[in-house]
Amino acid sequence: MVLRRLAVALVLALTGLTVSVVTATPENKPASASVVAPSGADVHFAQMMVEHHEQAVRMSRTLIAKPQVPERIRLIADFVAHDQQREIDETNAWLTAWGAPPPAPGPAHGMLTEAQLTSLDRAGTADAPVIFLRLMIEHHEGAITMSRSLLDGPTGNVYIHGLAKHVINEQTAEIDAMRALLPAPAVTGRR
Repeated sequence: MVLRRLAVALVLALTGLTVSVVTATPENKPASASVVAPSGADVHFAQMMVEHHEQAVRMSRTLIAKPQVPERIRLIADFVAHDQQREIDETNAWLTAWGAPPPAPGPAHGMLTEAQLTSLDRAGTADAPVIFLRLMIEHHEGAITMSRSLLDGPTGNVYIHGLAKHVINEQTAEIDAMRALLPAPAVTGRR
C-alpha cells in the first residue's frame, strides 16, 4: 500500500514538474524577452536528447505491451512514454524553428546498446519489469550526464538549458522511484 501511494505521489509530482516546464514555453514568454540564439552545442544537445528520449519511449512501450506488469512499474513506464514523447515533439519544434536538421541516427552518450534493448524485448513476464527498471535507470543516468555536460559549458539558449535542468531534476526523481521498486539484493549468508 505504501509503495502504491509512493507511485501515485511520484506520478502527481512529476506531472507537476511537467506542467511547470510547459508553462515556460516560448509561446508564453513576453515578446521583449531576450533569447540567446542556440549555439552549435545547444543544437547538438537537442538533437541527441531527441534520439535519447526516443529510446526511452521505445523501452517504455515495450514494457507496457507485456502482460501482467506490476501497476507501479507500468505507471512509471506510462509516464516516461508520455512525458518524453512530449519533450521530443517540443524539441523537434525548436529544431525546426531554428532551421536545424533533425537528429541523425547514431550512437549518443548514455544510449543503451541494441543487445540491452533486445534483452527487454525478449524478457518474459517475470523478468521484464526488473530488466526495464535497471535499463531505464542506466538510461536516465546517461541523460543526466548529457545535461550536466551542456550546463557546465558556456551559457546558451534559455529553452535548451531549461530542458537540460528539467531532465536532471525529473530524471533524478524517476531514478529514485525506480530504485525503490527494485528487489532487494539477496543476502548470501553470514560470516
